Amino acid sequence: MADLINVRDELQAAGLINGDDAVIPELAGLADALAEPVVLVHIEITGGEGISNHGAVIGNDACYVYEGWPGETESEYVRTDLSTLVWSLARAVGLRERDTKPPAAAVITTTIGVMDAGFVALAEADTDDVEETAERLRAVLAAEGGLADPELTVFTHLLLQLNGNWRMTVAWNNGEGRGTDIRGVTVLDCGPLGYWLRERPAEPIMPGVVTPDSELKLVFTEVPRVWELITQLLPTVDQLPPAAGR
Repeated sequence: MADLINVRDELQAAGLINGDDAVIPELAGLADALAEPVVLVHIEITGGEGISNHGAVIGNDACYVYEGWPGETESEYVRTDLSTLVWSLARAVGLRERDTKPPAAAVITTTIGVMDAGFVALAEADTDDVEETAERLRAVLAAEGGLADPELTVFTHLLLQLNGNWRMTVAWNNGEGRGTDIRGVTVLDCGPLGYWLRERPAEPIMPGVVTPDSELKLVFTEVPRVWELITQLLPTVDQLPPAAGR
């Protein structure tokens, strides 16, 4: 009980609840959405500055998007209209139009272990010479996975140009009342080499399922298709519980 009183006092001091322990009107919509979410969207972005978490929460009466920062536990929530949700999610992952043409190999198939070996090689590179780093990386990828051209060259440059990757997961209680439905997608942002969908391992991935021997399949994906993938993650009205679908 003492802990609850302390939390209440902190919320009142922060101006989040009033003297009657009621949520202030400005936060009522967000509080309701967080208490009884209809759809949850989680975005994990991994980049040079670390991992950041963004997403959205859709309630019965309101929709909010939120953004976090690497190393921070707090997020900033902004109310948005459902009609602009896909745009907000695309902005959160930095999706932008690029005049990128498919490379010589538009599909790369290898293993998670080979990609990890490539990341280790890049981390251990002790030179600023890009060509030398590329040669060393290429040698490691060839030795670890037996890749050959054109896949070897394309994969080498994908890892060299990788800005980061993002993983978007959407969850909701299904319309049949049989638990939670989950959809997900992971995309690599390879800068001038465009966006690459990780088809395998396929999302959603459960903990402990992926090993170094797991197949890795990356597919070059143009921006309009990435936009479609984000849109298709969201459930339609008929896939939601009846009360939420109204």
